[in-house]
Amino acid sequence: MVDFPKPVDERPQLVLPSKAALISQFDERERALKERSEELLDFEQQLQNEQEQLQAKLQQLEARTRALVEGELLLKNHKLLHQKSLAQLKEQHELLALQAELEKQKLDIQKKEEFLAQTERRLNEQFSVRDEDLRKREAWVSSEHEKATLNNTRRLQAIVFTDVVSFSALMQANEALTIQRVRADLQRMQVAGKAEGGMLINTMGDGMLMIFPSAIQAVRFSLRMQKSFNAGNNEGGLQHRFGIHIADVALLPDGGIAGDGVNIASRLESKAPQGGVCLSAVVHAVVKGKLPLPSGTAEEVTLKNIAEPVTVYQYTPQAICSVAGDYDTNPGEVVPG
Repeated sequence: MVDFPKPVDERPQLVLPSKAALISQFDERERALKERSEELLDFEQQLQNEQEQLQAKLQQLEARTRALVEGELLLKNHKLLHQKSLAQLKEQHELLALQAELEKQKLDIQKKEEFLAQTERRLNEQFSVRDEDLRKREAWVSSEHEKATLNNTRRLQAIVFTDVVSFSALMQANEALTIQRVRADLQRMQVAGKAEGGMLINTMGDGMLMIFPSAIQAVRFSLRMQKSFNAGNNEGGLQHRFGIHIADVALLPDGGIAGDGVNIASRLESKAPQGGVCLSAVVHAVVKGKLPLPSGTAEEVTLKNIAEPVTVYQYTPQAICSVAGDYDTNPGEVVPG
């Protein structure tokens, strides 16, 4: 019997550590775990510290946020207070401006009241002077009428009275210049009236009294003179009033005239517009259709010291100047009066 050798076992042999080695390994691992645990504890403590720091920073941020919000609210309140103050200042400025404007208006009103008072006084003085002048005229006419009645010398005449507008005020402003202009205008009227067939009876300071053989001559003379006086090239000239009436007058030995018709003509002159002409109804009836009368207005008025109201025809300077030509007798060009 042959003995074969046993095969070699090439598998690694399991070597078990000894108990001491195991205990050593266990202790080593325990120490490692302990160290790891301590590291984890340190890391946890560090994380906790960092969390506390973050919490503190978060609280600081919250505090700063609250401070910023409070600051923003405070700024808004200050802005509102500032806007309110500006509005109050603006309102006060507007009130001061309004007060200044009211004071200015008050001063203007006072000046206007003073001007109106002065104007009223001046007009009252002019009216007083005018009434006094009319009373003198009426007294003179009455006196001369009595003389003429005794002599029985009467004639139907067209009577023209003239007067300067605002004569008293013009005299107060510049007496020498006013007298010079009045004399020049009266001279012009006297020459033009004579050329029209009229006769100068009397001059009375700022006016004159003329008579004409017919109403047509008297009206034509008056319209021509007023058109000339109110023309654009008469800058700085005087304004006149003309009153015209037809009546039976007494011719006086001294060249004067008298009668109620003279008083009526004088009153008509005071009713004429500034720079215009006033006709009695009888004069208008005579000349209508025979002269190119301007457009006028008819009005029933009460004349001082005349019992019954009378109808008068008034023509403004604008209407007089608007008529073409020179008021020649031409029925074909009549403008309704």
